[in-house]
Amino acid sequence: MKLTACYLYTIDMYGYPPTIEQGLKAIDDLRELGFKYIELEGVGEEHIKAVHAQRQRFKQTLDDRGMACVNFCPVLRPLVSMDRKVREAAYPVFRLGAETAKYFGAKTVHIATYLPPIEFVGPQPYVGKLRFGESYKVKLPNDFSWDKQWDALADSVRTCSDIANDYGLTLIIEPRVGEMICSTDSMLRLMDHVERPNCKANFDCAHLNAQKEILPLSARKLEGKIAGLHLADNDGSDNRHLMPGDGNVDFEGLFAELVRQKYDGPVGIDLGSLPDLGLRYRDCAVYLRNLSKKMGFTLEG
Repeated sequence: MKLTACYLYTIDMYGYPPTIEQGLKAIDDLRELGFKYIELEGVGEEHIKAVHAQRQRFKQTLDDRGMACVNFCPVLRPLVSMDRKVREAAYPVFRLGAETAKYFGAKTVHIATYLPPIEFVGPQPYVGKLRFGESYKVKLPNDFSWDKQWDALADSVRTCSDIANDYGLTLIIEPRVGEMICSTDSMLRLMDHVERPNCKANFDCAHLNAQKEILPLSARKLEGKIAGLHLADNDGSDNRHLMPGDGNVDFEGLFAELVRQKYDGPVGIDLGSLPDLGLRYRDCAVYLRNLSKKMGFTLEG
């Protein structure tokens, strides 16, 4: 398994999206904190294109510091639009993201499933600065059809999987609270509908725990279908991304199952909205190294 720092560090420290210079600064930050493996993102079409245009600088910065990008996420909400023309206009941008992932040497390219087109009364998740522990109220348009939205999502994921395959990449999706794919079983249903072997799951501990899932069981359900892991804790009452031990996630049970499956992908530290964030990332790395010794798995990086 590869000890990895997730992009949530960069977002929390520098904004959503960060500038190119801030993104490069975050690489230095994480190197100083002792990380070798990291994630990178492009947040929206403009930022995706900017990161692609500066991909040589990012790759050179990583190489000069002995670091590597294991996962690249092009954040592109139009990918799940119910309007086919909107989706089709987004695919070339996603292709730039896949090309960027390949250039960085990543094995996976990562997308989200976002929210359906419903009206929020008050705060809306994943808009602006990321905030955890919020409550939401919505109004459903009378003409909204879940079946049509699902078909659009499956069509997009199928297309993105094929684009990713063109670059030898695995497409990963993480269930997230409030999004169209929010649970283990919705992830499995999507995989069944998409029917692409390179479409796999990014196992997000914090979001699945907030969905009241039993994480070792979730991992067993997804056996052979997990290609990434985001690690953070919470008490299940909301989707906060806390230090291990500050919630009730059964990490020993989860890693016992991952060891049984011979999982060897990234283990991404995904802490957010915490004071002294850099120190928390360092502390979490220590926790995981100690856990690896206790549980008998290899943690590289």
